Amino acid sequence: MNWDNARYFLALARAGSLRAAAAQLEVDQATVGRRLQAFESELGSRLFLRTPQGYQLSESGRMLLADAERMESSADAFCRKAAESDRQLAGPVRIAATETVAQAFVLPALAQLSQRQPELEFTLLTGLSLSDVAAGEVDFAIRSRRPDKGELLVRKLATIEMSLYASRGYLARRGRPQAGESFAGHDLLMLRREAVPRHWQNLCGESIDQARIALQANSQFSLRQAALNGMGIAMLSCFIADGDAELERVWPERVDHVDMWMVLHPDVQKVTRVRAAVEAIAAAFQALG
Repeated sequence: MNWDNARYFLALARAGSLRAAAAQLEVDQATVGRRLQAFESELGSRLFLRTPQGYQLSESGRMLLADAERMESSADAFCRKAAESDRQLAGPVRIAATETVAQAFVLPALAQLSQRQPELEFTLLTGLSLSDVAAGEVDFAIRSRRPDKGELLVRKLATIEMSLYASRGYLARRGRPQAGESFAGHDLLMLRREAVPRHWQNLCGESIDQARIALQANSQFSLRQAALNGMGIAMLSCFIADGDAELERVWPERVDHVDMWMVLHPDVQKVTRVRAAVEAIAAAFQALG
């Protein structure tokens, strides 16, 4: 049974004519007549008597009227509850970000938001996959790669500066790499190729063809710690490395710019609790300057 046909049954019962029912439902008369015929066929019962004065409920129609009205009431309540759920600043919000972004921006923003809205419940997934938003695993994600396909909503948050860093001890032992020598004689600490494939072509405009890849990791914090331990040279976000007295920029004049994007599932763009988290995190990036 097509439950939506009950709406047409109720409209015609109240209006008494195809024209009036069609006006209420904002459809044409033929649609009302077709849906009524389909409803009667599904139920195996005639619901109206066609009279010169219009459509009058048959005995079966009168028996079913109260049930149809209860269906209408339940449907209205269902929609109100669903809408109210989307308007409430309470309930789950699912977010994906890299470990670096999560620690530097997302978690501080969520901590402040939680103090204002304690009924929000957050799930934070840290990783590098771009499929999590499209698949509905999370409501939105923070990524350094803009999706080039699909129906996802995309918002630019900031442009991050990255540069090359090494420990004072490493530079004392190995010296600084020479521009144009593709890091010959040096060890590099790299994010995994699938995370930032362009870094595997060059770092800050310098080819890495002659370097030894001493370490691969999926977190800048791991690379930062490895650099502090003297394992090699790492490309790090300036906002996490510039404040560390034990790290030096290898080439202070060279920076790499990375755009940060918020990727939002379109089904949740108007959900109040999701919007609250989106704006809180966006504000954290804006504070970066």
